[in-house]
Amino acid sequence: MAAPLNIRDIGPDRKAAIEAEAAAAGTSISHIVRDWIDAGIARSRAEREHAAWIAAAKQGLAEEARHLELNGPSLARFRQF
Repeated sequence: MAAPLNIRDIGPDRKAAIEAEAAAAGTSISHIVRDWIDAGIARSRAEREHAAWIAAAKQGLAEEARHLELNGPSLARFRQF
């Protein structure tokens, strides 16, 4: 179900640059633009996942800091019998 890519108002300079990139890659303009869009989406998802991981790590560090304030440093909580 391939459909033609229809992007309006990208300007003549961008259009010429995309055409040059497609010619250099030996592929269609639609194919190269789809690849770039997919790469951008993948990068955005990875950045969001990374930001979520950082937020979770900060939350864990805050919980650890609260525990240290209340109980002081102790390795006993990490011991397993």
